[in-house]
Amino acid sequence: MRKISTRDIALCIVCCALYAALVNVFAPISFQQIQVRVANALIGSVPLLGWPAVCGLALGVFLGNLTSPLGPIDLLSTLPSFLGLLIVYRLRQVSVLLGLQIYSTLVSIWVAFMLNFAFQLPYIITFAYVFVGVTIATTGLGYILYKSLSKLGITYLLKDS
Repeated sequence: MRKISTRDIALCIVCCALYAALVNVFAPISFQQIQVRVANALIGSVPLLGWPAVCGLALGVFLGNLTSPLGPIDLLSTLPSFLGLLIVYRLRQVSVLLGLQIYSTLVSIWVAFMLNFAFQLPYIITFAYVFVGVTIATTGLGYILYKSLSKLGITYLLKDS
């Protein structure tokens, strides 16, 4: 097992800050029933950047959701997001696209539940709207980011990570 380095911590902080900043810059489309959370494109970096990206993006979800119109309940979104990030990381050698799609599905189930709970929106319709937006951002933009970073040869993973 690899020791945590200063570089790991710095990468974690950069991922966190980028995610939170993108959520807030694109706030009008980062929340609610119809959302394309542009920050989710960064999830495509997880297969290449590893644990620092997993931890940084999970923290970024927490910080980004501090401004959520749903209030404190949206801070709980960190948990399904972290689980989804772990899945993306674990599936990196099997199928990056599958990992990104599982993340999209998992987060969509959770967000639709929260919107149903907070605003009494119909669950199935809300899930459909959220799923389309999250899939565009995470699976679509995330996979494009993954392929672009791969072509540039950007990777942070070591054999023992």
